[in-house]
Order: sequence, then C-alpha cells, then structure tokens
Amino acid sequence: MKPKISGYLIVGMMSLFALASFGYGQTVPQPLTGQPAQAKPTDKRDAILRELALTDEQKIQLRELNKARKPLIQAAQKNFRDAMRALDASIYADVFDEYAYGLRLADLQKAQAELQRLRFENEVNIRKILTPAQLGTFRDLRKRFAAERKLRETNGDKLPDRPIVRQMQRRQGQPLPPAVKRPVRPQ
Repeated sequence: MKPKISGYLIVGMMSLFALASFGYGQTVPQPLTGQPAQAKPTDKRDAILRELALTDEQKIQLRELNKARKPLIQAAQKNFRDAMRALDASIYADVFDEYAYGLRLADLQKAQAELQRLRFENEVNIRKILTPAQLGTFRDLRKRFAAERKLRETNGDKLPDRPIVRQMQRRQGQPLPPAVKRPVRPQ
C-alpha cells in the first residue's frame, strides 16, 4: 500500500510542479481604488518555482510536456474508470461468471498499468528537463511535502475538503463528501 501512496504523492508533486510553470511570472492586477492589493499567502507552486529557479526554456519545455501528456492521461484515466465499472458489474451481476470476472480483472490491471506507465514516463521526462542542482532541490521539496502530508494525516486533516482532492475524486467517479459550508464574505 505504501508504494502506491508514495507513487501517487510523486505523481501529484510532479503535476503540481508542472502546473506551477503555467502561472509563474503573471502579475496580480491592482484594484482600481488605488490601494495595494492584499498579499496572498505564499502558494506552494510559486515556492517550488522560486526554489527551483527554472529558466524560461525549462518552463516552455514543461508546458509542452504537459500539453502532450494531458490527452494521453485523460484517455488512460477514462479507460481505467471504465474497466473498474465493468469489474464491479461483473462481481455484482445477478449470476456470477468466473470467466467474465477474470477477463474484467485483467482489463483493469492492464488499464492501471498503462496509467502508471504514463505517469512515471512523465516523471522521467521532467527529470530530464531539470539540472542536477534543480533535481537535488526538487528531491528535498518532495521530502518536505511528504513530511507535511504525513503530519496532516496524523493530525486528522481531512484531505477531501481540499479542492484538488475533490476534483480528483470527481474525475475518478468516487462519491464526494458533502461540501464544507464556508461563510460568505460581505462585499
């Protein structure tokens, strides 16, 4: 179970890193009232970009990598979800068919293997873009994020309340927990 979780953590960090390259360098518009905008808390993506000190060429390479990877990952995720549904249908059919179950299980395993292959292939490609110094920094960041995640999990922080987790659950067809009601800000 731990290798699966750490694999997802690695994939998540690499995706976060790649997504961060899109927003880097954008300016925050100032309000028309002439008052400076309130400083927002430091975003992890911005922190990653600052610490890695990516060149413009590296940022372009990451964008292109993500652009090429996105449709492949989406197709593999859809195939995995479809295989999961077919396996569930096979298991809970009115009449259980051992042969159909075996076929659906094999389909699910192939879909999962393809999804993991694409994810790790992406990580290898990102690694090729980073310099040795950036790779060392990125390893340190991954360790720090893993420690933060472990601390949150031990303290009972519920990850499904986070927007990115909710989005991932929605894409995977998992039932979503009830939304947290947040107070409305007066305007």
